[in-house]
Formats: sequence, C-alpha cells, structure tokens
Amino acid sequence: MLESLELFWHRSFATLDSLVDKYSPLILGGVIALTTFQKLTLILHTDGGGDLLGADIPKSMMLMAGQNPYSSSPWASPYPPLLLAIVGSVIRVTSGSIMLTPETIDLISRNVRMAGLLADAIVALLVFLALRAKRVSGLPALVPSVLFLTLPSISLSPYYWFNSDVLGYPILAGSVLALIAGRYFVGSVLLATATIFKIHPILATPLVLVWLVRRYGFSKSLPTVITTGSILSFGLVAPAILPGYLGSVLGFNLSSGFGGGTSSFTTMNLLYAIFPSVFHLSLLTSVENQVWLAATAALFVAALGIVWARARELNPVDVVAIGLLVWLIPLRQIYTHYLVWAIVPILMRGRLRQTLMVGALLELANTMSSWSWDLPPDPFPVMATAYGFFVTSLVYFSVSVTALVFILREMGARRQPDTRDDNSSVLLSRYPIPTIRST
Repeated sequence: MLESLELFWHRSFATLDSLVDKYSPLILGGVIALTTFQKLTLILHTDGGGDLLGADIPKSMMLMAGQNPYSSSPWASPYPPLLLAIVGSVIRVTSGSIMLTPETIDLISRNVRMAGLLADAIVALLVFLALRAKRVSGLPALVPSVLFLTLPSISLSPYYWFNSDVLGYPILAGSVLALIAGRYFVGSVLLATATIFKIHPILATPLVLVWLVRRYGFSKSLPTVITTGSILSFGLVAPAILPGYLGSVLGFNLSSGFGGGTSSFTTMNLLYAIFPSVFHLSLLTSVENQVWLAATAALFVAALGIVWARARELNPVDVVAIGLLVWLIPLRQIYTHYLVWAIVPILMRGRLRQTLMVGALLELANTMSSWSWDLPPDPFPVMATAYGFFVTSLVYFSVSVTALVFILREMGARRQPDTRDDNSSVLLSRYPIPTIRST
C-alpha cells in the first residue's frame, strides 16, 4: 500500500514537473504580471518610507545637481556615489527636471519605486535564465524566480519602506549569470560594479578573482584582475576626495549600534545591549570595531583558504555566495534587504530544497522584525525590547549560517561540472521518477 502511494506520488510529481517545464516561461510571465500589479497597488497607497524620502531622493538630486551629497547629514547617505547616481538618473528619466518640494516628493518617490518593479522583474528573469543555463528544468528552474517575486520579505516589504538596494540586485544577478555562462570578464566587471553600488559584495569580488586565478592561471586572469581593481578603486577609493565621504561610509559601518541594540538585527546586538544589561559591561566603540573587524577578517581568511584549496570543486555561484555571506554574518547593521544580496546567488544555485529552507528562514526573520519594530498588529510586544531584537538577530544569523553550511557541506563530494551539480536539486531524489512519454 505504501509503495503504491509512493509510486503514485512520484508519477504525479513527474507529470507536474513535465508540465511546469513545458510552460515555465508562460507561468513566470504570469507571476511577474500578477506581482507587479500587487506591488503597484501598494505603491499607490504608500509613500516609500523615510529612507527614500529623507535620504536617497534628496542626496541623489544633490549629486545630479553637481553638489556634494556628503557635505551635510553624511549618515543619511552612507553609500558609494554610484547608488546615488543611479537613483538620480531614475529620477531624471521618470520625473524630468522636477524640483524637490513637499508637493512633488510623493510623485518622485512613486516613480523611483515603479523603476524598482522593473528591477524585480529583471532579477526574476535572470535567475530563471541562470538555472536554465545550468541545465536545471521543471520546478527547480521556476520556483526560485517565483520565490523572489512572491516572498513578502523580498517583494512587498521593500515597497513599504523602499530601499535602493532593489536597483542593485539586477547588477548582481547579471554578474552571476555571466559567471555561469563562462563570461568571466563580464561577470567580474558586473560584480565589481555591484560592489561600488552597495558595498556588500566587497569580499565576494576578491574571492572570485582568486578562484579565476586558481582555475585558469594568473596570466589569463590578469586583464580581469586589473579591470576589476580599477573599477573598485574608481568607485570606492577615488570618492575619498569628497569632503564627508569617509565619515559617511566608514562612520556608519563603524558606529556603535544605533538605539542601544534596538535598531537592526545584527548579532553585534550581543555587545550593544545584552552585555550591558546582563553583565553591566559596556564596551568602547573602538573595542566593538575591533571585534567586528577581527570576526570579518577571520571569516574572510577562512573563505579565502577554502576557495584557494577547493577551486576545482567550487563553481562561481558558490564563490559569490560565500563572499557575500562571510561579509553579512558579522556585519554591524543587518536588515532584510541586506540579506537579499546573498539570497540572489542562493536562488541561482539550483538547490530547490535548500532554497526553500533558506527562504522560509528569511520570511520568519522578516516577520519577527516587524514584531520587533512594534508594527500593528503586534502579538508579542516583548519583541520590541532589546532582548526581542537579539532573538530576532539570531534568526537573521541562522539565515546566513544555514546557507553557508549548505554550500560547504557539498564541497567534499567530487562533482561533475554543471550536470550533477544542477540535477541534484530535484525535490525527491531517493526514488527514480518515471518518465512521461507522450503518445
């Protein structure tokens, strides 16, 4: 009886998988249309939140007007100039030369967020194309794109409180797709561009370069290394001549944790709130910085050693994901839209069960964050305390650690390039799935 039920389940799954594989472009197009309409409705009834209205829009318009966006309120723009330039370009294209006034800012906000709808659709398409390029088919090829479009933590939360990271995800996704396709120069250039948009891929870029050198030799990789280094220097180092730039970018990341452990969901809340309240031990900001830098350096050195020793076993998607995760795990400020930078390559790995588990953890973390922010209805008011923030921080931590463990656990096995790597993502691999033959 049990075996017959298992056989029926596998046949049903095989039929569904075959249908999804046949109509996946049409299904994905329908999901993009539906989610775009849903988010457009949300955009028309919200203003985009304080980060967009009070920081990203004014600072971007300052840059487009030829002014230094770091000259005043520097912590309102702790980003490299490329992010502000892209947001400013979107404003220029969608709103023309409109002046920033209390009467026009809602229109500008709406236009910027509508550009985000296009960015989301592009990422979903790039994820789908990447998995197709890895010869993944059926549900494992479609579900990751659908998750990106439908998970509230990724698809809806950024439009209540818009974050310009949304405009950078397509650059990262394009980089990973190029690396999968063997276009290593293009992929590395796009990864460097994503880094000077938002600093989160800063450790992924050197890891990819090390992987290239180990796989193909230094001489063949030299043009890529030089070009990538030039982009990083121009986008991250050269702006240091702007007064306030270093204080803005470094000052934000070296801050002592706004709100005493109740402003973000980093594990550093252990130092910001738990130690002072439980052990009456308050550390100097310089000590907290040393802890963060030491943890980041240790993780990066470990990742570098892994990539150097296991370059033949690793694929570029895993290398990018490792680089993003070792940066985000100890980061001093963590929010959902930061973690999405690591989620993008995770979606493109072609591991359906792992993707579902990481996605579920991300959704749990984002839901708990809304309780910590005391957003109504809030069933657990205690989550708004420093202890609640720390518990939520542990769930955010589990998202990154779980994804990293999944990647590292697979390294030991000898994998055939692309073929076994991709087909192992089916939901049920214990039993053979019957082949559906058309008559």
